[in-house]
Amino acid sequence: MPSEHVNQRVFKMLCRQYCREWPVGFSLCAVDGQIVLQHHAGAFAGAGHLAVRKLAIDESLRWGEPAVQPAPNETVVWAVPLLHNQKLYGGLVAGIDEAHLFRRASTTPLIDVRAACTALRKLAEEHNLTNTALLESRRRDYLREQTRAEAIHANKAYPVYDIRALYLMEEPAIIAAVKKGDRNQAREILNRLLVAMIHRAGGKMAQIKSFFMELVVMLSRTAVDAGGAPDELLGRSFEDISRLSALRDDEDLAAWLHEILERIMASIRVTPVDANEAQLAKALRLIASSHGSGVDRDAAADEAGMSRSHFSRLFRRHFGRTFSQTLLQSRVDHASELLLQTDKPLKLIALECGFADQSHLTKVFRQHYRTTPLRYRREHKDTKI
Repeated sequence: MPSEHVNQRVFKMLCRQYCREWPVGFSLCAVDGQIVLQHHAGAFAGAGHLAVRKLAIDESLRWGEPAVQPAPNETVVWAVPLLHNQKLYGGLVAGIDEAHLFRRASTTPLIDVRAACTALRKLAEEHNLTNTALLESRRRDYLREQTRAEAIHANKAYPVYDIRALYLMEEPAIIAAVKKGDRNQAREILNRLLVAMIHRAGGKMAQIKSFFMELVVMLSRTAVDAGGAPDELLGRSFEDISRLSALRDDEDLAAWLHEILERIMASIRVTPVDANEAQLAKALRLIASSHGSGVDRDAAADEAGMSRSHFSRLFRRHFGRTFSQTLLQSRVDHASELLLQTDKPLKLIALECGFADQSHLTKVFRQHYRTTPLRYRREHKDTKI
């Protein structure tokens, strides 16, 4: 039972910390969604909400992050799982009714629901009430599957490309990333190339192996040109290719590729990255981690360690568009993912992605995708993974 780990005194302390910032209902629930302790949770405390409370706990454990769940009587809830080691023993559930959320007769929500979700997870982590490492691992798994889904979706959009064309399209980009010593970009391109090839080849491992054999030799030579030790890199290429012949499935192939990439990148004496570029990268990571919701220019500038005006000038100069444009693009892109990956109603997707309301999301979505959100969902739902 949750009360064994979170007694009434601890619950009151958690409630004070959370509800001081977020004016919502707050409850401690058992694994099945039954409420054990509550504070102003009347909006979602009814028996009809039991299944939704349980779903909110289960989904937050599945994805490693709370997500907004629609509930009866026009309410929304979100939760964080309470874990002892890897055993689930309950959840902290928060929620609010939509009438209260928009009580100020404005299209702007009373609170940033997505930021409230993240704050609930961090509260549980700070007080060691959940398994932080497990939730982080689930979030990484989700992002990896998201990247895989995007790669397959992008590949379907260009059916005329054969495997050789796909390889030739990606090869210059990954070589450029290796030369710069950009591990993250190299991994991203490699993942995209691997997924696209496997999807296109239809299980023809011999054909896939031949292209990656070529790629490893090319990357090793590129690493030598960039300052890597030639004896070590070129000498290991033969051994790597020998190991390749024994691989039997795409998981083994992915592990083999990433091991080689890490070794190649580690061998290069990387030229120091421009300080401004490194600082701006911190701001981009903040946008990506939050999907653009709950982030403003001040927070991004603080993350980059710059003044507001200096940050705005550098951001536009480096990326060719303003911070606000980038933030909006991140929000609408996340909305497009939720449209395909969930069955949530449009008004909840708008809230979760930081839009004022459904009409605001529709207007921005049409500007970016040249179609409405609902039409986009109908036309592309079959590509969901």
